[in-house]
Amino acid sequence: MSHLTPHRIALFACALLALAARPLAAQAFEHPGVLLSRAQLDFVKAEVKANVEPFKTQFQRAKDSEYGDLHYKPKGPPATSIIECGSSSHPNFGCKDEDADSAAAYVQALLWYITGNPAYAKNAIQILNAYQNLKAYTNSNAPLQSAWSGGKWTRAAEIIRYSNAGWAPADIQRFSDMLTKVVVPIIYDGSSYNGNWELTQIEAMMGIAVFTDNHDLFDHAVVFWKQRVPAYFYYQPIDGNQPAAPPRGVPPRGKSLWAGQTVFNATLNGMPQEACRDFHHSAYGLSATMAAAETAHIQGLKLYESEQPRLTAAMEFMSYYQLKNPVPQYLCGGSLKLATGSTFVIGYNEYHNRLGQPLPYTRQWIETGVLTNPLPTDIGAHTAVFETLTHIADAGARKPAAASPPPSDKHPQ
Repeated sequence: MSHLTPHRIALFACALLALAARPLAAQAFEHPGVLLSRAQLDFVKAEVKANVEPFKTQFQRAKDSEYGDLHYKPKGPPATSIIECGSSSHPNFGCKDEDADSAAAYVQALLWYITGNPAYAKNAIQILNAYQNLKAYTNSNAPLQSAWSGGKWTRAAEIIRYSNAGWAPADIQRFSDMLTKVVVPIIYDGSSYNGNWELTQIEAMMGIAVFTDNHDLFDHAVVFWKQRVPAYFYYQPIDGNQPAAPPRGVPPRGKSLWAGQTVFNATLNGMPQEACRDFHHSAYGLSATMAAAETAHIQGLKLYESEQPRLTAAMEFMSYYQLKNPVPQYLCGGSLKLATGSTFVIGYNEYHNRLGQPLPYTRQWIETGVLTNPLPTDIGAHTAVFETLTHIADAGARKPAAASPPPSDKHPQ
C-alpha cells in the first residue's frame, strides 16, 4: 500500500468523516438549500411585509441598487462565450460583467421571492439563461472567477427553480450542465494559492452540488472545508505557536504564506492567513467559509459547530480591528489594510442568534460599520451580497441566555 501517501490517507479519513457526519435525512437535499432555506426566505418576506427594521431599509437598498434594477439587462457573457480573467482582472474579458450579472441574478431572485413581482423573476431567468451556454474560463484567475460566480449563480438558481418562477426545465438542465461541465472541473481540485481562493471554490462546489443533487461533490466540498478552515484561521489552543499547514501546499507566489507574520500566540486567535496582506481578501475567505457552512447547515451538517471556537475568534478578531482599534507592533508590523463591505452577518446569525454567543465586537461592527453602509456588498460583490437583508436575524433562532456584554477596550483573546 505504498501508493497511500500521507496526503491521500488524510483525504480518505476526511471523506469517511464526511460520510459519517451526513444524517440520513440529508440523503435527499433540502430545496431551496443554497445559503437560504425556504423557512428563512419566508421569514425575510414576512419581515419586509411587516416593515420591520432593519429588513425594511435593507430591502429598499436592494431594490435601489444596480443589481435590483427592475430593468436590469445582462452585461455578458462575451460573444465568444469564453470569460478570460487575468490577475486583478487584467485582462478582463467578461470578468466584471459576470460579477455584476451573477450578483444581479441573486438579488433579482430575492426580490421576486419577497415581492411576488414576476418582472424580477423574468430578469433573473434572463440572466441565468444568458450564461447557460458558457464554454470556458481562461487565464490565471479562472479558478477564482468561476468560483466567485458559481457561488452566486447557485444561490439565484435555487430560488428561481423552487419558487414557481417559470424557469423552463430545458433551461434548468442547460444551466446545470454548464455548472457541471465548465465550472466544476476548474475548481474541483482546490487551490494552493492564498486561502480565500479555495474557500470560495468550496462554497461554489457546495452550491453546485445542492443545485445539481450531486452528493459526491457535496461530500468532496465538506472534506475540503474541514481541511482548509483550520489552515486559514489561526487558533492557538489547538494550533500551538505555529498555524496549521495548508492542505494543498503553499502559494506559488510571494515569500511568506502569512505575509511576513512570525509571531503567533493567544492574542492572535482568529487571525486569517491573509490578514497581513489585507482584510479585503481575508473577508472574502471568512465570507465564503460562513456561506458554505450555512448551506451545510440547511442540509443538516454541523460544520459551524465543528469549528465554533476558531470561527467566532475570527469574527471577533477582524471586527475588533475593523473598528479601528490600535494594532500592536507584533501584528503585521503595527499596520493593517482594512476592508469595505465586510459584514460577518451570516456567521453572527449562526453563532449569536442561533447559539447565543455574545460576540461583542462583531455586534458593534455590524451596528456601526455594516447597517450604516448604503450598499452592503463587498468590493465587486464577490461573496457578500446583501447579507443584511437575508441573515440579519434567523427564522428559527432562540433567544440568547443573557444579553451581550458591551465591548471592552481590551485586545481580543
